[in-house]
Amino acid sequence: MTRATADRPHPPALRLLDASDWEWRRRGPTRRAVRAVGARGEDLRRLPGGSGHVWTDGRLVLKPVGCVPEHTWVCEVYAAWRSTDVRVPEPVAPDAPGAAGWSVDGWGAHVLLPGWDTEPLAEVERVREAGDAFHDAVRDLPRPAFPDDRDDPWAYGDRLAWEDAEPDADPATLAVVERLRAHLAPVPAPDQAVHGDLLPNVLVHDRLPPAVIDWPPYFRPAATALAIAATDAVTFRGAPLSLLDDWATGPHWDQLLVRALLYRLGPTGVFARRNRLMGSLVTHVDRVVSVVDAALDR
Repeated sequence: MTRATADRPHPPALRLLDASDWEWRRRGPTRRAVRAVGARGEDLRRLPGGSGHVWTDGRLVLKPVGCVPEHTWVCEVYAAWRSTDVRVPEPVAPDAPGAAGWSVDGWGAHVLLPGWDTEPLAEVERVREAGDAFHDAVRDLPRPAFPDDRDDPWAYGDRLAWEDAEPDADPATLAVVERLRAHLAPVPAPDQAVHGDLLPNVLVHDRLPPAVIDWPPYFRPAATALAIAATDAVTFRGAPLSLLDDWATGPHWDQLLVRALLYRLGPTGVFARRNRLMGSLVTHVDRVVSVVDAALDR
């Protein structure tokens, strides 16, 4: 039912951002971080999305780094990128006394990629094409150690879906989670690096290959990323339930849909139980019931 985890350490306790975490993010990049990556401080402005914590000077993008080992690993993958079928952000190494790796004072930077967001429904197939190219490019990456140490709600959602983590949810979310858990079955497919939030993180361009950005890496069967994108599109973007059939791939697709839904419901339950729901998560459970029904009826 679950992935083999006997050779991995016990997962860390769940941690949610507190007031101090939000405060430094709201303040924006430090002067030292801005100088270290060569950004033009006088031109910095907030970008839409990212909870208002992403900044650009028109050439570079600066973002808060939640997990330094993860950020470092992703930057090293991007710095060595060779695929011509899909673009990724070019990371910027900070130049500052005492700075190590790819971040300084909690901030990382990359070169702004040309392109624009995909249309939620009209261009959903371009998301799939970009995802296929991206996952083909990263399929041979070895699994690093940092996934075992992540303590954020989305890492918990991944463990709920794949490692039999105990449910931590309000009653409404828990009821849906338990329905899905009752349908878990083994997935005898190899793990590889996958993108855990593909749908909103594809940029397209008329003259360039698509780009994939904002990568939260997990190590699960390759089609997991597609299952997450498909269930996200139906749950949050108004895509038809038929997309779950249209995107079906491989012999384990039905099981990947179950796990994709659990992965998303994990954080929702965590936040709801603590009265910290925000944005689209407020209506997540109401929206997802019909998607769960469709996935379990397949």
